[in-house]
Amino acid sequence: MNSFYIYENWRATDKCVIHLADCRYCNFGKGTERGTKGEENGRWHGKFNSYKETLEFSISLGRKKVAPCKVCNPNII
Repeated sequence: MNSFYIYENWRATDKCVIHLADCRYCNFGKGTERGTKGEENGRWHGKFNSYKETLEFSISLGRKKVAPCKVCNPNII
């Protein structure tokens, strides 16, 4: 079963990006861990068990944009 995470970025883009847990950018909610500044620019949310649940939570965060990751395409699962 797939699981999902959200990266909420309030600094650079004011958006939420939905990822599959094993996406190289997500790494089960740890991100790439390169050049990280903790939660200065954003934070991870999850683990979610369905895309619908993840999307609903993303929308509730109130960011300007909510989008699926263009690398792992979680919305096609």
